[in-house]
Amino acid sequence: MVNKNLWDLSNKPATQTKLNIIQQVFSMWVTIWNKQAWTDDELFIIDLFAGKGKYNDGTYGSPLIFLDTINSKTESLRKGIRFNIFFVDKTKNIFNELKLNVDNFLNDNKNIKNILNLNFYNEDANSALIKIIKQIKDSNKNPLFVLIDPSGLQIKKDTLQHLVSLNNPKDILFNYILEGVRRTKGVARKALSGNVLNYKEIKTVQTFKEFIGYDINFIGKSDVDLMESYCQIFTSSNLKVIAYDLPYPNRNDILYYLLFASRKQTITDIVKNIYARNMEKQKGGTLFGGKEFYENNLLTFSDSIKKIERKSLLYKTKVEYGDWTINHIVGCKHGCNFPCYAMMMARKFGWIKDYQDWRNPKIVENALYLLEHEIPRYKDKIDFVHLSFMTDPFMYDSEKRQIISEIKELTLKIIERLNAEGIRVTTLTKGLYPSELLDDRRFLRTNEYGITLVSLNENFKEKYEPYSSPYEKRIESLKRLAEAGLKTWLSIEPYPTPELDPDSIYIEKILERLFFVKKIIFGKLNYNRLISCNGKPPHHWRNSSDFYKSIARKVINFCQKNNIQYHIKSGTPLSNSNATDIFK
Repeated sequence: MVNKNLWDLSNKPATQTKLNIIQQVFSMWVTIWNKQAWTDDELFIIDLFAGKGKYNDGTYGSPLIFLDTINSKTESLRKGIRFNIFFVDKTKNIFNELKLNVDNFLNDNKNIKNILNLNFYNEDANSALIKIIKQIKDSNKNPLFVLIDPSGLQIKKDTLQHLVSLNNPKDILFNYILEGVRRTKGVARKALSGNVLNYKEIKTVQTFKEFIGYDINFIGKSDVDLMESYCQIFTSSNLKVIAYDLPYPNRNDILYYLLFASRKQTITDIVKNIYARNMEKQKGGTLFGGKEFYENNLLTFSDSIKKIERKSLLYKTKVEYGDWTINHIVGCKHGCNFPCYAMMMARKFGWIKDYQDWRNPKIVENALYLLEHEIPRYKDKIDFVHLSFMTDPFMYDSEKRQIISEIKELTLKIIERLNAEGIRVTTLTKGLYPSELLDDRRFLRTNEYGITLVSLNENFKEKYEPYSSPYEKRIESLKRLAEAGLKTWLSIEPYPTPELDPDSIYIEKILERLFFVKKIIFGKLNYNRLISCNGKPPHHWRNSSDFYKSIARKVINFCQKNNIQYHIKSGTPLSNSNATDIFK
């Protein structure tokens, strides 16, 4: 039977293996970054859930592993190098022992004191990490090593977002507690099935959602698929993830995965070798080979979205209610069939080959670099920036039933960077809005977030908006922002006639569902565009003026009654050109 004393290593081979890997990976990390002359002399190390520093039998835990490794390399360290180390543990008695064990180590190894800057945090890892990040030089010249080794699901995914957003070269060891995910996922499933939960179970569900992320649909996902979705917090920032599976000591099952995330290929390759050597030692050779077999079969995750580069990003749009805009993605997974004007233009300019190519979006890899250079040039000319007229900034993956993480993360970084310069942002999506936007430390509350919604008819959606987010979830994600006091708006464009959607005569259903928005834009469907795409439509499609006049009047009356700003687009009956400054 496994000893339940956390600090007793007897019958805990997985923990011993984990400690060996931490030592080997960190030793490699110090060696590599010590040799990089282009880096700054300050290196940063964060140890969340640090523990006591050593186990009952004297075996070093992560804090003393870090100090001992640095101590062993003092003669080879370059002159002037300095290690800024942050130790975090929430439990008071463990924290006190941590400080005592570190002090004792330093008293025995005084020669390294002058190259260390030690910081201790006796608090929750989530709050501590936010404070620590403010003390880190956010620069690609300051390498950062992070160990996150909780005993459960104590770290929140939103907290990690702050970490991965740093510009530092990041190497992260993360203990993904598979057993904890399985257990809490079961309680979350129970909640979704309508069962009444007790207080403890309610807290468990909340913990699970904060760990796994509100944007991940976990229903039906296998352990590995769910972990891959979780790892998008790393892969969306161009970090490649390698997973080492550590088993239970007494049964053939996985206890947890030790994930390593890094952007630098040379470091990733070395860690793969370290992992493979430990697997060979732990599991022995196979009929297919030893270390090479394990190395070739390691579980890895990386970003799946293709990358392109552009020469410019910000530009002045000709859209009547727009100002400046950014299109940081080419293509859209939603694949709307009305047809999509953006797709038609992309084909015209040779950016895509066909519909399937359009549905495989590509990220502008140098978007943030371009933004840094273009903001000073255009800042004084910009009233606001819109995301986006030629793509979707919070694109939805209908197969995985979640926001595409790589696109979401780039969009959030763009908004955050613009907001840091005091530049407001408007967004429009047929996807879902992420919870990160609620963070007013990162994003201005003057931003305005909108959704496109032209129908509530599922038959219409299946035919014309087959891969966009579900209508109800789309509305819910916008309403969550509105309830938090953020500015929200609705685009009802291009609005179909009854030939495409029999329910379109009842626009009140859409308006009443979106009663909470502050602005509404309404526009008709350009049937000439539909004719050129799909062939000659029924005759009365070309005589839809009376229909659109009636619908536009309903929109105007609803907005006036509910004190909602509105704009009827040019070419639509009752259009109001004096409202083109609706966002200014």
